[in-house]
Amino acid sequence: MATTDVEPGHPRAAAKAQTKAAWRTESLSFSAGSIRKQSLILVLLRLPAFIPLLFMLRGWFSLNQDLVLTKTEADVLGTGGEICFFVAVSITPLITLTGQRWLAPLRRWYGIMFAVIGLADTITASITGDFAGGVIGRVAGHSFLVVGLFTILLALPLLATANTPAQRKLGKYWKRLHRMTYVIWGLVVLHLLLLDGFVPFGRPEGDGDPIMHQRFYQAVAISIPLIVLRLPPVRRWIADQRAAGRPWMVYLAFLPLAVLFILGFAFIVNEEIFTGTMVLTMRPPAN
Repeated sequence: MATTDVEPGHPRAAAKAQTKAAWRTESLSFSAGSIRKQSLILVLLRLPAFIPLLFMLRGWFSLNQDLVLTKTEADVLGTGGEICFFVAVSITPLITLTGQRWLAPLRRWYGIMFAVIGLADTITASITGDFAGGVIGRVAGHSFLVVGLFTILLALPLLATANTPAQRKLGKYWKRLHRMTYVIWGLVVLHLLLLDGFVPFGRPEGDGDPIMHQRFYQAVAISIPLIVLRLPPVRRWIADQRAAGRPWMVYLAFLPLAVLFILGFAFIVNEEIFTGTMVLTMRPPAN
């Protein structure tokens, strides 16, 4: 009777052992290569968070020459912070869709940058803003400013605890604290609603685009897909489809939501480039 067992000293046993060793070495090499590649991609994906700050450098160094900070600072840093926030809250749904958990560090990174840019926005506005009432009037003189200031104040404890030592020290309370992200999410949308107002499409102010340039509508377009992908039944369905080897069904089902998300994000990025260029060229709008 034929058998697959081989005596330990047999030449075939040695060859088999060498094959297994080679396979393990190749597997480890492939795994290390993948980790290095993912690490490099993560570094590159972190870099866009610096763009709003880079846009502002010339305005800061010019000490508000031609009132460039007064007229464009809130748009550049406000929009930049908004982008960072929505990127941060997009990571979990993206992992749910793709199963690529190595993207998780971007969630913390963009959350940190949201808080940093928000602080820069608040400090700069308190010095260069044109609202009456001194520093208080510049950062809290209107309803949308109060909501924006409260949003940044809530982000500060999240910024202070966005590190591994704090996570270990706080234990189960760390997650509870960072659920405040959902409160901040609601405040961001409310801030944009108060800023632009709930008005029909086509308002003349802004980046000149006649459709959906209002920040509130952009935020809603981005938020809807992210909320849907956080619903437990939806997450379970996605996991079942992926386990059954049908990821294409997931992508097909969420294609309309993906289009809505990309549309909203495209307008925000366009606004950031539009206003950021004004600071870089030191050509603020006339009013």
